[in-house]
Amino acid sequence: MPSTFLAIPIDLVRPLNVRSSMMKLTAVVLVFLGWNLAWAQANNAETLFKRISPSVVVVKTEVSGNSGVVSSASGFITHRKDWVVTNYHAVTDAIFEAKAHNLTVHTSERVKQTARVIAVDVLNDLAILHLPSPIDGPLLELREALPAKGENGFSVGKPGSFEYSIVNGSFNGMHDEQSSPLIVFSGAINSGMSGGPTLDARGRVVGVNVATSTRHQLIGLVIPSSAVSTLIKRTAEQSTPDNAQLRADISKQLALFGQQQLQRLDTGLNNVRRLGPFNVRADLADQQVCSTEMQNNTQWRYSVVKQTCESASGLYVMDEQQAGNIISGSFLLQGPGLTDLQMASLVERRLYGLSGVSKAPVDSTPWQCSEQRVKVPHGLTVQLHACRRALTKLPNLNEYRFRYTPLVRGPNALVVAMGLDGFDDATAKAILKKSMSSLAFDANFDKAKP
Repeated sequence: MPSTFLAIPIDLVRPLNVRSSMMKLTAVVLVFLGWNLAWAQANNAETLFKRISPSVVVVKTEVSGNSGVVSSASGFITHRKDWVVTNYHAVTDAIFEAKAHNLTVHTSERVKQTARVIAVDVLNDLAILHLPSPIDGPLLELREALPAKGENGFSVGKPGSFEYSIVNGSFNGMHDEQSSPLIVFSGAINSGMSGGPTLDARGRVVGVNVATSTRHQLIGLVIPSSAVSTLIKRTAEQSTPDNAQLRADISKQLALFGQQQLQRLDTGLNNVRRLGPFNVRADLADQQVCSTEMQNNTQWRYSVVKQTCESASGLYVMDEQQAGNIISGSFLLQGPGLTDLQMASLVERRLYGLSGVSKAPVDSTPWQCSEQRVKVPHGLTVQLHACRRALTKLPNLNEYRFRYTPLVRGPNALVVAMGLDGFDDATAKAILKKSMSSLAFDANFDKAKP
């Protein structure tokens, strides 16, 4: 009986041996499948590259006269062989400084043609170029359906001074930018590949390379093909614009984005915050929480609580110029030992120091400023300083600098400064009105203190 209990039954020995063999066999199969999958992907990449590389081009912006290259990006053909899709940010010099720059397209066979921008989508960072002669390559098919997370894909373009490249990667969902959603692509999209296509395993264009993460390795961002389809349709239905008409269209797109920024002001986590006895406008967007810091001035015997709020993002227009940006700073000045005259002087110095009115650049008119007293809700009167200058290259769009202070007496004062870039008059006034309408003052604030 004891030997029976100690003995290992034969029917139990066999499954263990079979399982061990199966594990070894499974490991061999997995290694084979992994090698086979890698081989298949490499083979597919090679096949795809041979098929589509004639359809992928280099887009260069060159200085007129000496042909010095200002920027180099990628592009591709779809819909028409004399139309090239690329990024808007790659061709801005050719739009805003057309006389000083030449825009050229170079094929993989080193054929060079002069190109002209005929349509842009600033929100999605897209542009369509027209060529005098069609490119000798197949039109790439657009896939508007978004890829599944984990689906394999390929990005194509010309990175820097290197040869045309194809990069393997995978799609990993969406990144919800405030301006437009972007596809996350885990693959090495490098500088110079902007404007090139990102494809699925069948060679259909899923999107357009637009950016790569500076904080995370092998994370690229891709504009969905649906945006390309929309721009192509709009371009096919309109007459070919000249540069002045193109800039006017850009202005309209930026003005629309400014209106969207206005609507987003009410989506913040904290639309109104308390600074001492004042209520002030706070978060300008749900993705961007205001920051606060405190400063002490021992010489003047006062302290400052500074709240800085920014909109989540703006739109790239050209070098050193963005549109749709909003930044707001609220400064609570507290000086229990200051007289009313000293506090008024402190407020005046703060207002002057926050003017933000710099010398007008060559693409802007001089600042025009005014000062007035304005009644706001909750029974307050504010002293308002407003400055505006027009952006000469963007019709009907301006930069604004607003500063205001509620006219109250006592040891607490408030100064609010706002900067808006690339807005039209109506939207800028509505944003200022929203800011001032949040303003309230608790006259019993100091009395309530123990």
